Amino acid sequence: MVPVLRGLVLPHATFIAFGVAYGELAIGVSLVLGILVRPASVCGFIYMMTLLFSANYPGLHAAIWQYFGASLDHSVLALCFAVFAITRRDEHLKPWAWLRATRKN
Repeated sequence: MVPVLRGLVLPHATFIAFGVAYGELAIGVSLVLGILVRPASVCGFIYMMTLLFSANYPGLHAAIWQYFGASLDHSVLALCFAVFAITRRDEHLKPWAWLRATRKN
């Protein structure tokens, strides 16, 4: 792993940093504006999973349950992105759908 980090990541650190920053911006703008929500949620889920597996490493000899216990901040956000990615978008979080449902009753 160290040769990959030294040979690939370190020489291109600025490019990778800009890619991550613009990726986060694209996911956020897409979710706020409601444009391409499902693909943005899938990308957000993948991003949270990479953060989960890279940022909260508890150590070489730690049990697997400690790995996920140490990363609750990323795993909760990953679950939120997963819910946005798999649910039907036309039934939830729309005020006009709620108004139509209340008018029918």
